[in-house]
Order: sequence, then C-alpha cells, then structure tokens
Amino acid sequence: MLLPVLQVASLVDSLNLTWLDKVYPNEIPNEDLDNTDSTVMLLQETDSSPAYLANNTFKGLAMGVEVQIFYKVNLADDFNPLEAEIALIKSIKAAGWLIVSSQRHTTDPDTNQVTKTIYVAKNEMI
Repeated sequence: MLLPVLQVASLVDSLNLTWLDKVYPNEIPNEDLDNTDSTVMLLQETDSSPAYLANNTFKGLAMGVEVQIFYKVNLADDFNPLEAEIALIKSIKAAGWLIVSSQRHTTDPDTNQVTKTIYVAKNEMI
C-alpha cells in the first residue's frame, strides 16, 4: 500500500490538470519555495492510524492528507480557482476519499500567492 500522500499525488497526476504545474508530496524543494510563477500543490500526511478495530487488532488504516494549493501570482483572467477546486474535490471524492474540510482562501504574506487548503480522508482495509 502506498503512503497516503503518494496515493493522492498519483490521483492528482492522473487528472492531468492544466492549471496545476507541480505536485509535491511531503515538502516543496528549497529551489521552488520562492517560485510564484507556477501553481503548485503540497500534500502532507495528517493521519495514518489503525482502523476497523476488532478482536484486539486492526484490519485497516485511517488515512488523512492535507492538500495545499499555492496559485501562481499572475493567474489568467479567464481562470476561476473556485471552479477548478470544485472539479478537483469531485474527482478526489469519486476516488473514494472523504472531503473532511475545505478551508477559506488566504493570501501568503511573503509571496502574495492565493492559497487553498483541503483536508481529505479515507479508511482502507489491509
């Protein structure tokens, strides 16, 4: 079984999102930390704990992933981030993940990038 962040990264990669330039599981490399010319997604694990408890053991894992989107500073005038996020959330949900929370948009004070954070979860049998 792949790590939860790698499962979501594989799913997002398979969607071929034209508005997303890069997906980073776990961390953004130092050389891209100040890049505001690309829209990037950072995936970080929020949960990987035993689930489906029975007979003094567990039969599955509860997995959680934080999905952070950092939009490039100069978005195209005809690009609607909300529509892109709705399509992304629908695709993640269709793949069996629960959308736990979709946080408000914020602006990064250092880079002036609009950001979005979504939390997803999934229980999987082992």
